[in-house]
Amino acid sequence: MGWPKLGERIAEVVSPSQPISSVEFLKGRERELQDIERAMYAKGRSIFIYGDRGVGKSSLAATAAYLHQTADAKPVFVGGAKGETFVSIIANIANQALGRSRVHTSKVTRGVALEWRGLKWSWGQEISARDVTAQLAGVGDAVDLLSEVAAVHSDSPVVVIDEFDAIDSPEERGKFAMLLKHLGDRGVPLKIIFTGIGTSVTELLGAHASASRQLAQIEVTRLGWEARREVVIHAAQKLGLDVDENVAWRMAIVSDGYPAYLHLITEAMLWQAADDNEACDELTFEHYHLGLRKAISMVTLQLQEPYKAAVLYRPEEMEDIVWATADGDDLWRDTRDMYEAYKMIAARRERLEVMDRGNFTKALGRLKTKSYGELLQGVTNRPGWYTYTEKMVRGYVRMQAEAHGVELNGERPAQRQRMHVSSSARSGYRGSQIPRGARLDFGQQRERAEEEDA
Repeated sequence: MGWPKLGERIAEVVSPSQPISSVEFLKGRERELQDIERAMYAKGRSIFIYGDRGVGKSSLAATAAYLHQTADAKPVFVGGAKGETFVSIIANIANQALGRSRVHTSKVTRGVALEWRGLKWSWGQEISARDVTAQLAGVGDAVDLLSEVAAVHSDSPVVVIDEFDAIDSPEERGKFAMLLKHLGDRGVPLKIIFTGIGTSVTELLGAHASASRQLAQIEVTRLGWEARREVVIHAAQKLGLDVDENVAWRMAIVSDGYPAYLHLITEAMLWQAADDNEACDELTFEHYHLGLRKAISMVTLQLQEPYKAAVLYRPEEMEDIVWATADGDDLWRDTRDMYEAYKMIAARRERLEVMDRGNFTKALGRLKTKSYGELLQGVTNRPGWYTYTEKMVRGYVRMQAEAHGVELNGERPAQRQRMHVSSSARSGYRGSQIPRGARLDFGQQRERAEEEDA
């Protein structure tokens, strides 16, 4: 198979750079999809998907949109950004919905799609956003326009407003709550799916979240254990490959439950398998470690910078300390647990000197400062407890430790596998735990393999 064809096949099974829009590849979100589907049956109700960065909010929104959108058109996707306003987003929705070619039995219809207040949209032709916003004096005008757009777009139009939190003005964000209320009161058959980074809808909409009866609130947390394994196993199977069971578990651990990391590592592993000199039928330890190193280099700079600020040009033990902060399951961790992890890491790296508890605590405090990348922040009302300022960076730290031969498994006994466990407010995990019998001594296995090769 040639590289272009193989590249296309890999792009079909993993999606590290774009949201997933297919149920087949969206793992571990069956319950959320069901909740969204049921909520959309209610007239006048829209959806708000919220959670930490990188947990897969955009993929859940895109998949739900394609499931609900009728086949006579495609969902409309717009995104929030700094400087965007309520009216600019509404204008963008209208242009996305009407300013693109609409196809019926492979024939493009070129007639006028909509005429509104002197503005004329034709299929395949957009209108200047400035001209549209000039006609939008407030929420009422936006409701009028979206009502007209919904009538000509499709039988069940769906709009996704992604990264809603990126709209920097709380006042502008608040206008969308009033929009939802008026759309519902007027019976406009338009469903809007919002996504945003936050811990609650109130945090994103502020006081205007009182329009909650128009919103179904869907919180998305990190993937559960079984879903993490399914990502890599399913992708490999689509290309006719098996996955070593222990490789699947290592990926489940090192990814920290973030789909983007799983897809990125899997993509790199598949290319490594393609580079094998001999025919390959299984993704092995070697593919995993080579793929992991490649994936680390491809992680966005935004996630790399805090780690680099904390460890580059610092004493060697600073890297051990940073790795210790990412060990274990919980997102909130106390100094005692992290110090125990640090001692374990120092032993694995055969450090001649081990920092005492007092100096370790001082070093943790430095990780909260700007010069150290503000990697950590304290937990309110819990002295001695820390969490990551940007939760997704924790997965990158795990990847770095793994690439250096230090597996962060946590030092607590593994529980037998359980399915459909509700999320913990502390850990953020939802799903099964690592089962007994899974071999996690990956570094020892690699060392034995290297000795055999030698």
